Amino acid sequence: MDTVLTVEGQPRKESYLAGAIWGWLTTIDHKRIAVLYGVTALVFFLVAGVEALIMRAQLARPDGTVVDAATYNQLFTMHGTTMVFLVIMPLGIGLFANFAVPLLIGARDVAFPRLNAFSYWLFLFGSLFLHASFFVHGAPDAGWFGYANLTERMFSPGTNLDFWVLALLILGISTLITGLNFLVTIINMRAPGMTFMRMPLFVWTILVTAVLILLAFPALTVGLIFLLMDRFFGTHFFASTLGATPLLWQHLFWLFGHPEVYILALPAFGIVSEVIPVFSRKPLFGYPMMAYSTALIGFLSYGVWGHHMFAVGMGPAAEATFAATSMLIAIPTGVKIFSWIATMWGGSLRITTAFLFSLGLIIEFTIGGLSGIMHAAVPIDLQQTDSYFVVAHLHYVLFGGSALALFSAIYYWWPKMTGRLLDERLGRWHFWLTIVGFNGTFFPMHFLGISGMPRRIYHYAPGMGWDLWNMVATISAFILAASVAVFLVNVFLTLRRGAPAGPDPWEGRTLEWWIPSPPPEHNFDRIPLVGGRDPYWAWRHGVQGEAAAMSAGPALEAAPADAIHLPAPSWFPIVLAAGIVVAGVGMITRFAVVPIAALVVLLAIVGLGFERPTAGEGEQPEGGADRSLGVLDNRKVGMWAFIGSESIFFAALISTYLVYEGRSTSGPGPGELLSIPLTSVSTFVLLMSSLLMVLALAATQRGDARWSLIWLLGTAGLGMTFLGGQVYEFRHFYHEGLALQTNLFGQTFYTLVGFHGAHVTVGVLWLLVLARSACAGQLPARRSLAVELCGLYWHFVDVVWIVIFTLVYLLKGAVGP
Repeated sequence: MDTVLTVEGQPRKESYLAGAIWGWLTTIDHKRIAVLYGVTALVFFLVAGVEALIMRAQLARPDGTVVDAATYNQLFTMHGTTMVFLVIMPLGIGLFANFAVPLLIGARDVAFPRLNAFSYWLFLFGSLFLHASFFVHGAPDAGWFGYANLTERMFSPGTNLDFWVLALLILGISTLITGLNFLVTIINMRAPGMTFMRMPLFVWTILVTAVLILLAFPALTVGLIFLLMDRFFGTHFFASTLGATPLLWQHLFWLFGHPEVYILALPAFGIVSEVIPVFSRKPLFGYPMMAYSTALIGFLSYGVWGHHMFAVGMGPAAEATFAATSMLIAIPTGVKIFSWIATMWGGSLRITTAFLFSLGLIIEFTIGGLSGIMHAAVPIDLQQTDSYFVVAHLHYVLFGGSALALFSAIYYWWPKMTGRLLDERLGRWHFWLTIVGFNGTFFPMHFLGISGMPRRIYHYAPGMGWDLWNMVATISAFILAASVAVFLVNVFLTLRRGAPAGPDPWEGRTLEWWIPSPPPEHNFDRIPLVGGRDPYWAWRHGVQGEAAAMSAGPALEAAPADAIHLPAPSWFPIVLAAGIVVAGVGMITRFAVVPIAALVVLLAIVGLGFERPTAGEGEQPEGGADRSLGVLDNRKVGMWAFIGSESIFFAALISTYLVYEGRSTSGPGPGELLSIPLTSVSTFVLLMSSLLMVLALAATQRGDARWSLIWLLGTAGLGMTFLGGQVYEFRHFYHEGLALQTNLFGQTFYTLVGFHGAHVTVGVLWLLVLARSACAGQLPARRSLAVELCGLYWHFVDVVWIVIFTLVYLLKGAVGP
């Protein structure tokens, strides 16, 4: 008998909507979105590979003439940007986390399916926007790291870098939403009985990765905002002649950049931790230490960014500190390597292609890790900085440490995704060609770096001693390309006539192997009850011990067919993503387009927020966590996660203000302009608005629509009064000779206070939408969560202003006119 599903109140029979274009455009099914991520990232992987082959052809011989210097700069910039932001991260998080995490934790979908779709479309449109630069006066050409001052308008006058900065801001929004989504999903939607110490290691790594995303990407966002303002609005956040420093960009970029290394690597570690036990026929050795080491890697990754900056002269204290933390982070990484080896030791190994690629990661990442430890020593780092030794290290860590695991995951989960097995014979050819081509390409670069070949040069003179190893690297790069061709042949042949896989071709250990291949749209007919680690393996083999608590295995919570609720497909995610990208296009082409795009974005957000019939109603996560734990609503957890990420964003802005505030070389300073009496009144008004917000929530919770409307409008009115005070203050400053471009104080002050004002504006618009709902009788007590979420946001904005008022006005300002 067919399972009857409910889609936003409309019953229908189970189906996968395969082949319907509108179904793919409007889907919010995590498995379909995973496929979209995978196909998109694979296309950009091929693009990045072509770029790499052209560069290797250029460097195969001395005085190469394949491309000129300008084209080469575009190629290595786009290759690095594409591989980091459009290939490895989307495959690890977009494809495999999207597909596997809900299945591994026994959930029917991610916490926010519509936001999941929005993040994909934003990723796709942002990627296309970035690559459109090839057809408009050339692609970005200042390196994927975008070092100042090379990225300033004076040194890069075209639109090349405009595409880069806007695209990375767009892609950053997509990644932040994805991180928030997975954090809430893993915290709140685990099957009953699946405690944190029973989660599969892949889920652990995605949890830590999500935290890293939320805490690391705001630093990059702030740096990109500064760069955007420099290029579009005439500021000079990185100009040393005006008191600023180009090192600010390096601090912000690498504060993001080194956690980003583990954002790329941790999902790979999780994949290996799932594959090795299955094909060793043993439980993962040292599971608790593997989980703790994953969390420790995430924690330590924030204290090592300075080892990218040893050559800039930070001083002995800073260099010693970063050297020590860079060595320390090797300990939890080493724990993982020894755990994988111990898992294989004494196991009954089954040598499949998935196992071989995981084994390849262990070997190649160890090589990359050893060369990385060298860079923790300042004298060695100074010698190897900006040499091809660093290129070798980077690729051993990112390709050897991430891409190999991603191939392993494809061979491992492909049967679950498609119901067919990839060809093992072609898979072995793929593996060995990859290993030979990869090591032949990048290991010689260690020798090139030691012999003095610098990075980012597009040609070299004969007689430098680099000819042989460059030729070896180039030939090997084409072998690596051949391995990818074999993989593509394998994929296309398998899709047409691959061997049927069945639900569990590997004798797996985790919950995804318990359901059909490919999984149904709702994943689980009945949510599993988990009584131990490796629940499916324990149930199938009747293992005693810890798993005995499961009785006959992962017992099932019987759920009537009509209790399986799936949200309906939606057009709003793709419209919202298109609006944001059109705004980026308008920034480069015609600024008048930006307000129109902003209106589309605003309407799409409102539509997305009120698309659900139960919008704003409190609810427990469906089939989610153990009922005995009394979890919070998904949206409330999501709002707290968002507030945490925004706290880092404002911390970066405030820190920049405090560093730059007294370094202006001309123009008025804070002591001459800041008016404490005026701002004290505005601060009082904003704090009173928080009181009214509390009253609005209380009125909504007791079902008093009249007073709920009054307090919501009162809160919005006080917020607009505060904004009016800011506008008056800005106008006063402007008439006193302080424009945005006047000096560093003006730049940092307007940026910090302006972004806070933008947050207040968002809150006011949110309040007005809620007030309109209250006026229409659409805000009863059962939907008080909508007001509560707005209240959390509003209180956060108020707290941020208290910090700004204290640090900017009370401690630095003077009583003005």
